[in-house]
Amino acid sequence: MILKGELVLPFLLRGYIHRMPPKLIESLPQLVAEGLITPEQADRIRTRYGADDARGASRMLLVFAVLGSLLVGLGLILIVAHNWDDFSRTTRTVLAIAPVLLGQALVMVALRKGPEARAWREGSAVLLACALCACVALISQIYHIDGSLDGYLLTCALLILPLLYLPGSLITALGYLALVTWQAAAYHFDRPGPDAPPWMALVLLAAAVPMYLREAHVNGERIGFWWLSLFAAVSLGLISQWFHRSWSITHIFGLMAMASAFTLVPWLHPGRAWRTWPWVLVGGATVLVTFLVLSYRDPWGFNRDWPRMHLEDPLSIGILAAIGVAAYALSLRRRKPFERWPYPESLAFFAICYGAGLLHPWLAPLLVNAAMLTMGVFTVREGISRDSMRRMNLGLAIIGLTVILRFLDTDMSFALRGLAFMAVGGGFLYMNLRMVRARDRQKHG
Repeated sequence: MILKGELVLPFLLRGYIHRMPPKLIESLPQLVAEGLITPEQADRIRTRYGADDARGASRMLLVFAVLGSLLVGLGLILIVAHNWDDFSRTTRTVLAIAPVLLGQALVMVALRKGPEARAWREGSAVLLACALCACVALISQIYHIDGSLDGYLLTCALLILPLLYLPGSLITALGYLALVTWQAAAYHFDRPGPDAPPWMALVLLAAAVPMYLREAHVNGERIGFWWLSLFAAVSLGLISQWFHRSWSITHIFGLMAMASAFTLVPWLHPGRAWRTWPWVLVGGATVLVTFLVLSYRDPWGFNRDWPRMHLEDPLSIGILAAIGVAAYALSLRRRKPFERWPYPESLAFFAICYGAGLLHPWLAPLLVNAAMLTMGVFTVREGISRDSMRRMNLGLAIIGLTVILRFLDTDMSFALRGLAFMAVGGGFLYMNLRMVRARDRQKHG
């Protein structure tokens, strides 16, 4: 019996769409002639993948527009730099300002072409941003204007900020976040002392929040927003830790609070397919790396002298801890504890370990290792229940790395360490083969 129409379409899509859509489109007339699909279904398939081809061509045009703008700018810089010493001061000033005027003219052209001319927007904004940064440096060099690196980066960031909204450039936004992070690092590390917290960097990040929300609503499902979320997460995570005047194990409360808040970002927009997973990636990686470091005894040795120590940076630690607790409390309206991943509970894990370390320093690393194993077990369980091999392997990696580090940290023989490595590798193989066989049985069923 031959299946036709709506019944055969899922089988055709399963066999063709996930392999080579162009060949599927070429085969549509033959499939219609054989009666396997209707002409209406063929039109819908052709429209669907014709739109994909158009989007692919638009992405390629965007990439080449950005690369072309960068190459043109670099070429002009090389030509001018080769003859720079032969020019007068007035000529140098004109040459420094000319690329800025050219970039502004191209931005005006992009604005007249409308919001659909994305390649024009990105290319013109990137060219103007590079021209502004170069112009500030050249003017400072021509007229011997003294300044610091953080001051230069702050000036460049302020000049680039309007380009995030007009014409609205994603590539420029990524560069802006990188500049803000660099400026905060330069200000914090080049100016040690109580006045070193990079408050201006927070103001610059806050100025970019409306742009981030706009991109979330307009392009939240695209890969470009994924990169924007990654840059925003890294920038905010680093800057938040540069408000401490010193660093001790007490400051990890602030680090864990921010990491916990990052892992809860997807719960703030339920039902919306926004690419906010970089927040979870940065927060989860921070939790795992920090716990791996704290699984040794050395970081906890200072707690023996706790009665004679005083708390440093209470304001910054308290603010970060309050952010983490508030984010966790808000997430409880939509999320149960340990649902999907256990990383938001890392702040509570660390608080328990810290309290135990105040009593006996050897209890803290013991509980940290127990917390690592708990997170690994929960991650494996979630990976199996959701049929996610990546999540299951992540949980196995957490458990295996914790076990291996403890074997390497003890005075066991190489034979026992080798057996431990073999046991971890065997566990990886067994769990992956088990999931593959379960998938095969599901497909056959």
